[in-house]
Amino acid sequence: MVIHHWCTCRFAASITTHAIRSIASKSVTNLNIAQSKAILPTPPTPASEFRTEFQYTKPIFWYPSHQTKALQQLKNGIHHIDLVVEVRDARIPLTSINHQFDHFLANRERIVVYNKADLANANMRKPLIDALKQYRNEDIVFTCANTGLHAKKVLQRAIDKCRENPERFPYISMIVVGIPNVGKSSLINALRRLGVNKGKVTAVGKIAGVTTAIQTRVKIYEDPPIYLVDTPGIYDPHVASPMEGLKISLTGGTRDRLTQEIHIADYLLFRLNTSSNIKKYPAVLGLEHPTDQIDSVLKHICRTKGFLLNKRGRLFNLTANTGSFPSEVDETTPDDPEHPKIIPDSFLDIDRAARYMLDKYREGLFGPMTLDDCSPDGLLKSLAGVSNDEDDLD
Repeated sequence: MVIHHWCTCRFAASITTHAIRSIASKSVTNLNIAQSKAILPTPPTPASEFRTEFQYTKPIFWYPSHQTKALQQLKNGIHHIDLVVEVRDARIPLTSINHQFDHFLANRERIVVYNKADLANANMRKPLIDALKQYRNEDIVFTCANTGLHAKKVLQRAIDKCRENPERFPYISMIVVGIPNVGKSSLINALRRLGVNKGKVTAVGKIAGVTTAIQTRVKIYEDPPIYLVDTPGIYDPHVASPMEGLKISLTGGTRDRLTQEIHIADYLLFRLNTSSNIKKYPAVLGLEHPTDQIDSVLKHICRTKGFLLNKRGRLFNLTANTGSFPSEVDETTPDDPEHPKIIPDSFLDIDRAARYMLDKYREGLFGPMTLDDCSPDGLLKSLAGVSNDEDDLD
């Protein structure tokens, strides 16, 4: 009886083990077939079928407490300031105008600097210069603070002001204002290198909000004495439309976490496809052709760059969803074009791929691209105070 029971249990266990192995093998095979189909090249979608409009309705609100404090300090101390340098982003020349500054800086001489000009379309400069002079009576300077391009024009303006009336201005106090991450600190460092030939004194970062308090003044020129003060980027809480907020996010003016990176990357893809850079970005991202599908772009980036989630932490979910027992993804073995590694979608770090794509745009690798409509009609609408949600074709 004992022998019979042992044999029965062993036979049942054998059947169970065989069945599990059979099911697992079949599931893995099905998974591999599905994944193999997924990595096969798909025919390109004709550009004529790409989206012509981008729908986005979520407002972006980012106004940290340090901005409120800085704005109040700025209002209280403006009577000590002789010259205001307002820095804007040349990629969003209209959206980066903070209308709060118009109210409490109205009685101060102001220099408007459009930084990151190398990342924007050069053909928009002349119409922008004319329109800002006509509608806002502003004289502007285009700069690239990282390289010091045209920064000397800003410094010369302060020198001239001091020398024209030395009794009234024995020295000049300047302050730099603007929305977050337009390059205020980079401009200060460039002016200091030009004026007193000294190195970086102000922290510079790729993300919004690096400067969180009004800084002590820094001497940027000896004779005549010129001092300059950096301020935190101040975001206008009254941004007119979600689309304007999206543009600010794309250029790095808010923390990316406030808007899902995949939405910003999708907007970037839409703008690339409606610009002259449509043929450039596929080479940068290793794509065979332009596409209007952000999911396929981000999955491609993940697979080619090895952007994977913690596979050990994801293994159970993958098993539960597929009913299979896949082996771990091998991240060390080089890709074999004829036998590509099978990487399930659930292993892909899509958010990291979106950040990678956004970084490439912010570094200028997709080519110069102005996001605001700088056509005569677009300039009129925006500078007349009318929100313009339409996206221009560069």
